[in-house]
Amino acid sequence: MNKNIFYILLILASSTLTVSAQCYPDQHSTSWFEGWVSCDKSSNPNAGYGDSHWIMYDLGYDYVLNEMKLWNANEPNNLDYGIKDYNIDYSSTGSTWENLGSFSLDQSDGRSNYEGTEGPDFDGLKARYVLITPTTNYGGNCFGFSEMKINITDPFEVIDEEDGFNASIYPNPFVNDVSMRIASLYPNKPITYTLHDILGRVITQNVITITAESDTYEVSLNGNSLSLGIYILNIEQNGKQKAFKLIKKE
Repeated sequence: MNKNIFYILLILASSTLTVSAQCYPDQHSTSWFEGWVSCDKSSNPNAGYGDSHWIMYDLGYDYVLNEMKLWNANEPNNLDYGIKDYNIDYSSTGSTWENLGSFSLDQSDGRSNYEGTEGPDFDGLKARYVLITPTTNYGGNCFGFSEMKINITDPFEVIDEEDGFNASIYPNPFVNDVSMRIASLYPNKPITYTLHDILGRVITQNVITITAESDTYEVSLNGNSLSLGIYILNIEQNGKQKAFKLIKKE
């Protein structure tokens, strides 16, 4: 299963400062300009917390979330700003929330080679929004931490056993040919695709052999010879089928 690392760099300055300050993997500088700080409470996106210190991330769309790592506030003169006890909530909508749990984060040491602390594991939960709500810190007047990292799995790679494979087709509408992205539970089984017109007549058919080197393949439809309109592309692998409506354009 393909895993990626989703970095959320919490900065109050430019990304150039972040890159130059973090010279070593998983280490964090002591710069005050790298981090999230909240000195005033405000209305929490999760209404159950009321007015509180919080930070919410919109990842853009649902990801499959796994392990998390946190770097606490690391500016030597304000280590007491660092969060201690905190809640994590997650959501696909930003309005309805599920609680992952309550956790604690160690205070940082104020050194430039500070490497952070392993955080909770989302264990494959899907979410677009992640909300961190600290409840205590190490005695400071403000709350803050420096950086967060979440290991993610591409949701396209998470395959329902009943489906057998995931597929996407693009571009759509198309002019000549299209590309097909495939993630399959059966990587050694060929893919058969058949293009039908709106009356169900077969226009073209072919077989694709999928490989470990790529998950995207060109599907030759010879669209320049097709009339404008709607077509159905059927894809089959190991007895499992999916159908896509395609639109031929000029």
